[in-house]
Amino acid sequence: MEEIIKNIHDINSINLDESSLNQTLGATADDSIKNKYWWVKETDTSFNPKDYSKTKKSTIIFIVALASGISPVSSSIYYPAIVDMQKYFNTSDTMLNASRTAMALGAGTISDIYEPHERGRAFAYYTCGPLLGPMLGPIIGGFLNEGLGWRSIFYFLAIFCFLVWAGIVFGLPETWRSPVPKIDSQNSSLEAGTEAKEECFKKKRTKIINPIGALKLLLYPNIALCVLFIGSLFFSLYLNMTNFTRTYTLTYEFSSGIVGVCYLPAAFGCVIGGMIGGRVSDKRYNNRVTIAKQNDQQVYPEMRLGGPTFYFGIIFQLFAFTGYGWCIQKELHFAYGLVFQFIIGVCIMLPNIVLNTYLIDCFRDKGASVAACNNFIRYMLAGIGALIASDLLRVLGNGILFTLCGSLIFAASGALVVVIKRGGKWV
Repeated sequence: MEEIIKNIHDINSINLDESSLNQTLGATADDSIKNKYWWVKETDTSFNPKDYSKTKKSTIIFIVALASGISPVSSSIYYPAIVDMQKYFNTSDTMLNASRTAMALGAGTISDIYEPHERGRAFAYYTCGPLLGPMLGPIIGGFLNEGLGWRSIFYFLAIFCFLVWAGIVFGLPETWRSPVPKIDSQNSSLEAGTEAKEECFKKKRTKIINPIGALKLLLYPNIALCVLFIGSLFFSLYLNMTNFTRTYTLTYEFSSGIVGVCYLPAAFGCVIGGMIGGRVSDKRYNNRVTIAKQNDQQVYPEMRLGGPTFYFGIIFQLFAFTGYGWCIQKELHFAYGLVFQFIIGVCIMLPNIVLNTYLIDCFRDKGASVAACNNFIRYMLAGIGALIASDLLRVLGNGILFTLCGSLIFAASGALVVVIKRGGKWV
């Protein structure tokens, strides 16, 4: 009798084990589906977005890059039509330049789904949106203006924005996760964990949102100095792109469609510079981290900065801007200017990718906030550059103006030297 009872107990145990196993397999299957398919929305906030599959991460980057490209595309797409629009509205070039604005916070998503050792390459793909926008927008706008008139440009923007909005609604999950509350190891019971979570939620409910709170990050010297340099890049870039259309329209008498095509060299330069900058950034960071760990040394974000490629991009911008300005000033063949535009695109992206990744590395839990600080300064300076571009060109001419642009970037790079030398001490 006792043996029969024992056998029944063993059978029940097996059945329970099988049930538990099935539940486990089911949960594993569900998790694998979450990781495999990009369209599955995450309802479990404990799931780590960094564990997404490559396909899902790539989809997220694609959508965020498109969304981030809306602003620069919108502000640059009517570059080739700017002369026609100026005549139609009977206004000055400075007033028309003031209509251009851009701003995106997609960099926070990068910090949510990528680890530091792979962030540089991810940033290279992401920035294709906001930095290719000013280059590809004029190509589209040029041919739309030439074929259908300048009003068709804004119909195109409305359709493009709707499609991106649909992609965000149906394909972009929430990637932010609140930090897990730290629990004392001596009191790690279930009740303690529940109390800690409840306290965390209370703080969330009573927290007042400060719309300019992210700007407090500019009080950190390394953040302020890096953002200052990036701002000088975008000031010069938008000053260049704003004057480019008028120069090639009035000096070389190109049609709006051909002027749009002339933006391609800079666009290709940005793509190549971004790919190189992202890969070199990750490689340099990973190598230095490995060496530091082998020697029991501290790992810090400034390990990503510096290197031959980084300094190459900064120094050659001086020559590229200067060469472009004087080629246009002397009215040499238009191809010379386009070659220098390609070099400008490459050289702007090399340090820009590295610095954007570095800023996220410094504040991994505040990726969107540090991106907001960066965007606040760089797009403010970009707007100023676009606004005063025509007036500066009339006063200085292309040669002196773009020589000063290259010199400004080179001088601002001194801030980066300070960050590389002292940044580790400020953290």
